[in-house]
Amino acid sequence: MPDIKVEVTDRKGQLAIVAGQAGTSLMQAMKDRGLPIAAICSGAKSCATCHVYIVEGYARVGAPDEDELDLLAESDHYREHTSRLSCQIELTPDLENLVLQLAPE
Repeated sequence: MPDIKVEVTDRKGQLAIVAGQAGTSLMQAMKDRGLPIAAICSGAKSCATCHVYIVEGYARVGAPDEDELDLLAESDHYREHTSRLSCQIELTPDLENLVLQLAPE
């Protein structure tokens, strides 16, 4: 199966194409690409250091669950209907060409 590609704008405004296999977390795909994602909790949904904004395709990604939303809402950088933790987004073919931006640290 071909890699799923998403467009990511980093904190300096640079565009990167991130590719990963279906089933891989978006966070892991971005780390593998060398993007500055701290991911301190390694995807355990407890730190929000992999916070991203979904610029295009939020409906395809879906809303966060209650635990993720609680964590995101504590951030000064939270944006309703845009913010997600990249560790909680599993790459699927439906997410091909998703457009996102890294949230401020």
